[in-house]
Amino acid sequence: MRSKIAFDVTGLAWKYRTGVQNLYWAYIDAFSKSPKYLDECEVTFYDRSGIFNQQIDRVISSSYQSCAPRWWPHHMRRPLQVLIKSGFGLNPALGNGVNQVWNWDIYHPKVARGSITIPDILPLEYPQWFSARFRRQTERAISFAADRAEFVNCISHDVKDRLLKFTGMNPKKVQVIYPGIHESYFQLVTPNRQEATLSKFGLTKDAYVISSGFLDPRKNLKRQIEAFALFTKKHQTPLKYVLTGLETNLSQDILELIRSPGLRDRIIFLGYVSADELLVLSSASACVMYCSIAEGFGLPIIEAMALGVPIITSATSAMQELAKHRAMLANPEDPESIAAALEETLQLSLAEQRQRSVSNREFASQFTIDRWFKGHIDHMLHKSEIQI
Repeated sequence: MRSKIAFDVTGLAWKYRTGVQNLYWAYIDAFSKSPKYLDECEVTFYDRSGIFNQQIDRVISSSYQSCAPRWWPHHMRRPLQVLIKSGFGLNPALGNGVNQVWNWDIYHPKVARGSITIPDILPLEYPQWFSARFRRQTERAISFAADRAEFVNCISHDVKDRLLKFTGMNPKKVQVIYPGIHESYFQLVTPNRQEATLSKFGLTKDAYVISSGFLDPRKNLKRQIEAFALFTKKHQTPLKYVLTGLETNLSQDILELIRSPGLRDRIIFLGYVSADELLVLSSASACVMYCSIAEGFGLPIIEAMALGVPIITSATSAMQELAKHRAMLANPEDPESIAAALEETLQLSLAEQRQRSVSNREFASQFTIDRWFKGHIDHMLHKSEIQI
């Protein structure tokens, strides 16, 4: 009899893809390839968001179960959510199979065996940067991991160490599974594709550095902008700084800095761009700058490595775990340290750049969505841990 495994994809109803949404989409994308290791189990993806997700249905139609009918109108999502949360027979029947929960709205029947992936515990470590609601959701997720989950997955050893220290839970039930990046990052970006994207945004290849992510304090953009200003002042370079991502209610200080007289001609804020556009923009940049205060993993680090693009990142948390000896590391709280890392990166010889590019591409090739998904399946089937 095959084991039953269910993944809650309720959080994919949001139109934007954040880091966590990318982790869950990776489950779907890997599953859609019908890997042989799934012969031992029956996998479904259920959705309690109150909408029928057409995008998921197009990828894995036969294994997608939504509480909303296909014809259900999007504007009626809220009333249906109330009914779903109240029961009324709308919730999926999971039996005694494994249930991989959605951390921020946990649904878990008593008879099911719980599984959860912890991306970080940052809302509890830096509460000033997160809403009270998000902090409560994180607390519930960690409580579920400690008290109810049979399988706990962390996306880096740094997150695992922090989680164990915070909860004191049994380390034997916690597995580290590194996320994978989309397969398109391992494919050649053609000159025509690159030229079209650069033309759309008025950019020139190798004439800018780039950072992506939410415009919030945790991403440390203010200090990175200050570091960029120090570098350009010292070297009198026409280099630009491109920022992509969504604004938040904590973005005002960053936006004011971007619009300041001394920087507004040098910093280009593109807002949210598509995943394909971000890939191409990163591939054509002089380097990727990703000096957050703290991260649970850091997908842009591996994505840059896969593209063969130099990267500057922080000597902290999981960023150091991934990038040590492979990127220029900086103290994220010191703009001068970030500026020095930027200078060192951009002054690498062509031979040094090629050597690092080849090495980083090889390292990044291990971070596939198939390995990410298979790590979860193996853990749920009590198989050996996958290490990188």
